[in-house]
Amino acid sequence: AEEDENTAIPLTKDTKEVRQSLGGAVSEAKWYVAAVRRNREEICRKQLHESGIEAYVACQKETHVYRNRHQREITRIVIPGIVFIHVNENQRLQVLKDNPHIQFFLTNKAAQSNSYGRHPFAVIPDAQMDTLRFMLYHAEAPVSFTAEPLHLGDHIRIIRGQLAGLEGAVTRDANSTHIVVTIDLLGSAMVTISPDDIEKMHKQTSQEEVVITL
Repeated sequence: AEEDENTAIPLTKDTKEVRQSLGGAVSEAKWYVAAVRRNREEICRKQLHESGIEAYVACQKETHVYRNRHQREITRIVIPGIVFIHVNENQRLQVLKDNPHIQFFLTNKAAQSNSYGRHPFAVIPDAQMDTLRFMLYHAEAPVSFTAEPLHLGDHIRIIRGQLAGLEGAVTRDANSTHIVVTIDLLGSAMVTISPDDIEKMHKQTSQEEVVITL
């Protein structure tokens, strides 16, 4: 059976080269952010996949334990109401027309508007999408997502475990340490990690607050 692209192990190191090898039409594609009706994220993604469009729902597999100790694996959507769609401009217009679950595409309110007062559509860099997919696929602890600005600290790299190689900023509270990965225009994904599994990198990262009005 064909492996589902939303749950397949994301390519992080060679993603750019793979996409370029697929031809010019793919190289023009960008990751747009589509707002969809709640509880329709996966249906929307599957329909896009069936029509040959690359799409991604930010979700994480978890094991739910019931009172009778029965366990069942479930898929939790980390960013509800959002589907990331990798298309060029012509394809974006077409999927908006053809897919009934897509309400609209998010725009970047922080960017300069054109002569008609319209802001450009929000686009997520490929590298940030690859990092988000890697984090959600490999994280053993639940990943949370917040649209609130976070006060980020030292830039770190995870050196062991399923998330080895992932880079981000570290925050701490009284009881735990978290790694935060910022996704432009949307917010930050955060997961709890062990302090023994990280190393500090010799650079600092800053937080830029970009606001999207839904």
